Amino acid sequence: MKLCFTFAVAGLAFVNAAAAALPHVGFYQTIDDETNRPKSIVALYEYTDGDDVELAGRIVALYNADGVVSETLAAPVKVAAGVPGAPKYVGMDIIWDMEWDADDNKFEDGKIMDPTSGKVYSSVIWQDAPGTLNVRGKIGPFGRTQKWNALTTAQLPAQLKNTDTAGWKPTIRK
Repeated sequence: MKLCFTFAVAGLAFVNAAAAALPHVGFYQTIDDETNRPKSIVALYEYTDGDDVELAGRIVALYNADGVVSETLAAPVKVAAGVPGAPKYVGMDIIWDMEWDADDNKFEDGKIMDPTSGKVYSSVIWQDAPGTLNVRGKIGPFGRTQKWNALTTAQLPAQLKNTDTAGWKPTIRK
């Protein structure tokens, strides 16, 4: 009886650990590769796909050339003409199907889309230092890695402070 109770408690601990939020869920500031200025804010969120909990990323704000937030989910404007269906940049999912690999401490096996061209690449996401993510799009061994900066609630524009990603599922554009 004591042995069964021990296994039951261990099983509950495992289920609770599996149900915990994925690492790196939150809001991140992307940086333009050419200007080195803020470009957008992406919300990384978890969603269920069958029995799996996966990570996706949606653009929730854009910065103008002066580094000021110019668009949010409340009022998207700019159109991603290179993406099928020409959606607005803000509100567009650019990352999906990312699976957490606890052994390697990274997300992998997912996809990332270049929001300008609509091209889709394999993706890997990992963290070297607190507050910064490495987000890599690649084809085979070739690719490009960007640094994304974590944003605290205090750093978010007022329109995004109460954004609830709990019911989000990625819209995949092909």
